Amino acid sequence: MHNKPTDVKYLFTCLLATIFLQSCYQTKKVVEKTSIEKKENIEMEKKPDIFQEKLKQGIDFVASGNEPFWSLEIDFDKSMHFKTPDGFELNTPVPNGVKAMDANVTRYSTQTEQGILTVQIVQQECINDMSGEKLRYAVTVDAKNNTDKDFQIYKGCGRYLEDYRLHDIWVLDSINNKKTQPSDFMKGLPLLELNLTEQKVFGHTGCNNLTGSIEVQGNAIHFGLLSTTRMACNNIDFENRYINSLTGKTIPYKIEPGKLHLQVSRDSLYIYKKVD
Repeated sequence: MHNKPTDVKYLFTCLLATIFLQSCYQTKKVVEKTSIEKKENIEMEKKPDIFQEKLKQGIDFVASGNEPFWSLEIDFDKSMHFKTPDGFELNTPVPNGVKAMDANVTRYSTQTEQGILTVQIVQQECINDMSGEKLRYAVTVDAKNNTDKDFQIYKGCGRYLEDYRLHDIWVLDSINNKKTQPSDFMKGLPLLELNLTEQKVFGHTGCNNLTGSIEVQGNAIHFGLLSTTRMACNNIDFENRYINSLTGKTIPYKIEPGKLHLQVSRDSLYIYKKVD
């Protein structure tokens, strides 16, 4: 028995409809997954506690972008983790950053058996096009699997994570576990007020007032140039050493209940006490 032309046409139409529906379903799944990733990213931007959890996990820097959506997490002591919703993912060691001579740009480039990942972090205002938040860093990622011929280029914004507990006033309690004595200083114990909102530090050395810029970079604080007043001090030698140990340095920190540890050098530890 032969099929009529109309039957063949009907079967062909049904087949095309089935293929179309399956394609729509797969597309819908990808769109839904991407939308979920975007929503999670926006929620993360709105909830600082999520950043604190990431900081506890050792993450120092996070970045993301849109069209297509992507995310990056860097633990500068261990690894860089880059991923997109379509399954493209690279996890690599962190190489030494290469800084530009004439701009605040740092580039990290590494290759593994998985692929090649290059991350460029530029200090300039960047607006997150999903949350609308203004961030201080623009990020470009060049990535490819070893099976791919060409690199994919992704652009977005990033931030260093910071422990909100730093935003406080701290007095110098000890140096290398030797207690500091208020009587040794004209204005009492040296004091640092760390303002994360303004990214500033205020305070005094025990004699002269000081001010300058700071930037928290994961588990380290970068102190910019510190300026001081010029009042004559009995312990000017200490003041000079103290200012030189902080200014222009990136110093690892650790917070314990009520205390801030600054490892200003391999053999020098400042411990500060929180001002109640």
